[in-house]
Amino acid sequence: MTYRFWQGAKRTLAALVPAALVLAAGATSGSAQRAGGRMPSTVDAVYRIAFTALGNIGHFHFKSTVNSEAYALTADAKIDTAIFDYRGNMSSNGAVPKRTPRPVDYKFDYKQKTFLKKKKLRALNIAFNDGAVSKVTFTPHDELSAKAVPVTPEQLKNALDPLSGVMALSLTDIAKPCSQKLPIYDGKQRFDLVFTPKGHSGGDHVCRVRLVPISGHKPGEGAASVIKGDIVLIMRPVPQANIAIPYRLTVPTIVGTAELTSERVDITMPDQQRFALR
Repeated sequence: MTYRFWQGAKRTLAALVPAALVLAAGATSGSAQRAGGRMPSTVDAVYRIAFTALGNIGHFHFKSTVNSEAYALTADAKIDTAIFDYRGNMSSNGAVPKRTPRPVDYKFDYKQKTFLKKKKLRALNIAFNDGAVSKVTFTPHDELSAKAVPVTPEQLKNALDPLSGVMALSLTDIAKPCSQKLPIYDGKQRFDLVFTPKGHSGGDHVCRVRLVPISGHKPGEGAASVIKGDIVLIMRPVPQANIAIPYRLTVPTIVGTAELTSERVDITMPDQQRFALR
């Protein structure tokens, strides 16, 4: 490996990992309910993370729990490489009256270390009130860069945290899982995830995904700046559970391709019926 590759890979992983995990989590839980269908009580999924020449570099674990109109979502990620180590945990809870996501609270903490640099520890909490972001708390305290595109109050109305945002996909027909736009706010950046149909692979749906920066980012930086080409998400239907599971997420970047692939998905329905995807 050349020094240039390692430096580029380090920068790319640091920028891309949070956004890629949002995409994976969003697809997993967002399709947990189809219009007019039952919603699983739990969806428990594990994904393998790979990155070009680095091979398999970690795992991503996601779980959703739904009880009546209340939902609780958790996710954790672990990545170990010679140039980049990452540990992240996310949780979110809220309600889905009339299948409209209403987040209440979101928490995210992570530990990140890149080659020859000190560990970075961060924690974030986003509170919501009546469908809008009401408070954002960073530990340690962190200010938005003066060079960043300003986030306006209007952009935070009906915006969704990275895990609650997945519930928006529940409003679509499972036969069309690739026709969605999710308005996401991660505490600093406001961006849209735009899903459009790209075709089919056997019985799977193939989606093209665009990450569209809105505000909170520095021009020319962030996850969108390291993506090169189409992000592709493959959704695999599970008709017995009225859901479509994301089987594979592929993200081409300036120094290689990141890929999240399903290793196992366990689904439990309200009547305790269980389905598994391996």
